[in-house]
Amino acid sequence: MTTAEMIKTRSLRSHVGLVVGAVLFLMALGPIQALGQVLAQPPLEPADTVGAAIGTALSGGSTAAVIAGVLGVLSVTSEYPTGLIRTTLWAVPRRLLAILGKASALVLVLGPATLVSAGVAIEASRQILSRIGAPLSWAELAPWRATVAMTLYVLGWALLGQCLGWLLRSAVGASFGLLGLMFVLPLIGVVLPDSLSRAISPFLVSEAGAAMMRVDGAGSGLAPTTATVVWVAWIVIGLVSAATALRRRDA
Repeated sequence: MTTAEMIKTRSLRSHVGLVVGAVLFLMALGPIQALGQVLAQPPLEPADTVGAAIGTALSGGSTAAVIAGVLGVLSVTSEYPTGLIRTTLWAVPRRLLAILGKASALVLVLGPATLVSAGVAIEASRQILSRIGAPLSWAELAPWRATVAMTLYVLGWALLGQCLGWLLRSAVGASFGLLGLMFVLPLIGVVLPDSLSRAISPFLVSEAGAAMMRVDGAGSGLAPTTATVVWVAWIVIGLVSAATALRRRDA
């Protein structure tokens, strides 16, 4: 199942284009922003923390995550209009295995590309920002942690996009649902009382993902390790929900 899904992903131009787009945005936006800081007139003050420098290097991560999420949506919903989903579920009658097969194929295709792209973005930005004295070095643990965290972040949104695709069976509906999770749900803190907002907001999927990528302990919210557990829990909840929905209804 996983091998077949990987072949599908690599053979569909739309899927290949989304993978390439996510990789390019992640790899290029950070160094471009770093170059802008170096070339600014008058010159900008150097980022005085490792976290700030890594934040610049990985500034393309949010765009890459949106593209990866859309890829996750299309990897499921593109089979519904053509009826190919029936063939998929006929070949793999156990619905959970079908969901896990698509998820593992997405991880195997997107994961290595994201990991390499994040590393390239940090290294290119490090070389550029070193001209204004930014403290960023591979001798420290922070860049390695940030590379892995960014990979988990992008993969997580791709998998959540898949889950929404299974649940809604509509590319448009699932895409809007994904954007709602990413950008609308965090606004819940604006309308809730402060005490309730402080209790709930850190556990929202977008907030947990952002906290997971912090490397210097700055900012509010969950600690990176706790945020990673919450992030993985959201993905597991999504997969379980998708499996439950798929078992209870026809393709």
